[in-house]
Formats: sequence, C-alpha cells, structure tokens
Amino acid sequence: MTREFSLPKVGDMATARILDMSYLAQVLSLQEETCAALPESQKRFILPRTPEYFRSFLTRQSGYMVGMLYKGRLIGQLAMLGPSLLEKAIENNTITYNSVVFHHAHILDEVMVAKSVAVHPDWRGNDIAQNLLSTALEQPEARACDHVFAQVSAENIRSWEMFLQMGFGIVAAGLDPTDGKPRFVLQRPSLGFAIHHAAGAESVDPITGFASIMRLTNFEALIGQIDTTSLSLRLNFRSSIENASTWSESAPEVESA
Repeated sequence: MTREFSLPKVGDMATARILDMSYLAQVLSLQEETCAALPESQKRFILPRTPEYFRSFLTRQSGYMVGMLYKGRLIGQLAMLGPSLLEKAIENNTITYNSVVFHHAHILDEVMVAKSVAVHPDWRGNDIAQNLLSTALEQPEARACDHVFAQVSAENIRSWEMFLQMGFGIVAAGLDPTDGKPRFVLQRPSLGFAIHHAAGAESVDPITGFASIMRLTNFEALIGQIDTTSLSLRLNFRSSIENASTWSESAPEVESA
C-alpha cells in the first residue's frame, strides 16, 4: 500500500509506504541524522536503537514500519509495535516503564504501540509525522486492534500535540524511571473516546501542571485533550462517559507489571 502526500514547503509530492529490509541502511541513517540535528537537551526525544530493533519491524516480526519517501530518499519513518494483548504489553513494558493505571482499556484488549518517529531535519514543516501516523493507523493491523498507544516526552510538545490532533488522548503521566524525565502516555481507542464534557479540569499547563496531570489521569481517570479556546497551548481533562463517576470514592487497583 502506498499513499501520496503533498510537501507544502517543496511544492511536490512524497510517497508513504510500508518499508522492508531493502530500506534498513536508510532507516539507520535517518535515525542517526535526526538525532544528531537535535540540541543536546532534546536528544533524549529519540531513543538509540540497534539494527536488530529495526530489522524486527522491517521483516514484520514485531509489527511494521511506515516510511515517507521523496525521489527514493527516506525522509521520515514511524514504527508500529504489535498487535498484542494489553496484558502482554504491560508485562513487556512496551507502552511505558511506569506503573500506570490503564483505566480506558481492558487487559485482554488488543493493542499496538506507535514508536520511533523520526523526520529528517531538512524536511520538517511538511506535515510528514502526521501523514506517517495517519498511514500507519490505516493499516489492517491497526484498524483491527482495540487501541493504539504511544509514549512521548512531556517536553516534546510538537510530538504529543500531533498525537492529540490525530485523535489520541493523554491517559497517563509519570516520571520515567530510566531518566527521571516527565512522560505522557497517549491512547487512541478504535472507536474514539466518548467524552463527558460536564466535568473535569480546564486550561492545564502541560509543563508546570505536570504533577496535577499525574493525579488527574491516575486517580481521577481523566483524559487530556487540547484546549482549543486557549491562546497558548493548554490541556483540558475530561472523564469518559463510561468512567464519569467510577473513581469518585477511592483509587482503583493498579494494573501494571
């Protein structure tokens, strides 16, 4: 399956497709060049990966990879891990290393995880990440699963904002035990969230309000979405219709490894 997308800054078209082993060298090069272009404070946004890690996606053993190609050159990529049961994803720490509560999914639901998004620095501003994600979500494996998850650094605003614009919600937050940095866990149910708009918290700053977000998502089971009425980037947190009053008495049992 291939799809064509316009590159606004170039005035030309690029092609998104599922990658195979013939692209391994380009995948490794793009990962290295993308990380090298980031300032030191942002290099943790892209985790180091081995050739074996990417090979498992390119051979469809762990999932699949979507690439964006311009005149044969790979300029963006995204991996989709799974599908697997949420229970197994928790056990293997494939969504997050944090002990978080998955309020909006059952442990026997089938899930996939979006990982390893990389866009070459020379091609930013062309909506490549959004188009990679939309292509990945249209694949049969993603369409058949119950939920797609992603974990993003809270400081990587451009990345998690893109996920929110694509129908994801912030469903958990925590300090990653590997580096102590704040992370958001994002989720996209196959049928979307049924949001109860009457209750919640409004206009929360995603950085200075991080401690509050941990409570809002963990104890109160609220779902974070972009506040479209705010002039600056703020988040609104709402309960789902199914969970609107579930957590009012006591904290639920933690479902985590």
